[in-house]
Amino acid sequence: MDTQSLPLVSVITPSYNHGKYIQETIESVLKQDYPHVEHIVIDGGSTDNTFAILSQYNQLSEKFTFVSEPDRGQSHAINKGLSVARGEIIGWLNSDDTYMPGAIRRAVQALMANPHWGMVHGNGYVANERNLPVRPFPVKPQDRLKLFERCNILQPAAFVRKQVLYDVGGLDETLSFCMDYDLWIRIAKRHRIGYVPEFWAKARYHSASKSVTQWPTVGLQEVFRTSAKHYGTVSNDWVMEYLYFHHNKGVFPLLNFFRAHAVFGNAPRITAMNRHPDMWVPPNFHVSIQSDPQSPAHTLLIRGARPAGPSASQSAFLHYVINGSMTGTIAVNGTSFTVEFPLPPDRTNHELDIFASWNIKLGSPAQPRVVSFLADQVLPLSYQELQFYRAYLTNPAGIAQWIRDHRRPVPRL
Repeated sequence: MDTQSLPLVSVITPSYNHGKYIQETIESVLKQDYPHVEHIVIDGGSTDNTFAILSQYNQLSEKFTFVSEPDRGQSHAINKGLSVARGEIIGWLNSDDTYMPGAIRRAVQALMANPHWGMVHGNGYVANERNLPVRPFPVKPQDRLKLFERCNILQPAAFVRKQVLYDVGGLDETLSFCMDYDLWIRIAKRHRIGYVPEFWAKARYHSASKSVTQWPTVGLQEVFRTSAKHYGTVSNDWVMEYLYFHHNKGVFPLLNFFRAHAVFGNAPRITAMNRHPDMWVPPNFHVSIQSDPQSPAHTLLIRGARPAGPSASQSAFLHYVINGSMTGTIAVNGTSFTVEFPLPPDRTNHELDIFASWNIKLGSPAQPRVVSFLADQVLPLSYQELQFYRAYLTNPAGIAQWIRDHRRPVPRL
């Protein structure tokens, strides 16, 4: 085949202070055996030796170009590179990752042989700081449903048609970690994702890489947010991953995180309450609740505390009225307590009034404030959220198995 008829491939590299690694990245592109490649580095204004390295390659190779100026992060840098890329096919290679020999040629061959593919990805290695392979990345063929379960695409081993990137709007610049996962999902909604079982790239995991330092926090939070946006929920695989890092945080941090990301369906929500900004509640504590018919509110869970003192050793009571008619009383002992208020399951809106049998005065004599207790957690729970809460209290170490046994997520496709 006439090499002039081969499509141009634009490799975009976002960069910031990776002078220690970026020369290997550039060399892995320039040494590819595919003739039509341009390498575009979008540097965010590095303060190390990156600029000197980029300037050197800018003089050595006509295939290489770079921009060095402050940007709004990695996603913005990729979009900037996309706006100036001339190629029909786009590779995205971070400044600490490298291509394997022949990767670009094989990716182009695959896309040319399969014009119905919007992108293609191959296998790759997780590499150490010296760029030596440590283990294969768990790559699998992917489609929209499989991407719900987990992301098994190694980003540097992926190549996308430029028109496809334009069709889906480029990278989401609100994401700083899992923008690749979000991109693959948006592509999978419209296009086929091809897979070639060959090793095309190495992703370097080192002490300063985001994959090492931010995955349990920023990374997983963005994964949950992205999955909830596209699928309405998250898979058990992602929940297991989150529990692996965070199961020892306690039930309320887990419960609040899972509720915020629709792990048990759309969580019931509080639409109004008269709790003070400092979390004290008045002797008549009013809460308004609204819920989805598919996951109606089952219980209002409150974790509270009242001041220590002689009266704290005496029994006290919380009287409650639900929706103007249902009434009950819950005994409270000690200074700290957690109480559950049952809600009727046959409606989606609830009005709950809680009357404490005690009160205290706070504030100055000129501006006294009568309150009853501190309520740092006020959570309307669906039935499954309540079961998760109780299962965690019973056996925290077994909560992952409980998820496997009791949770059956249904993605919105």
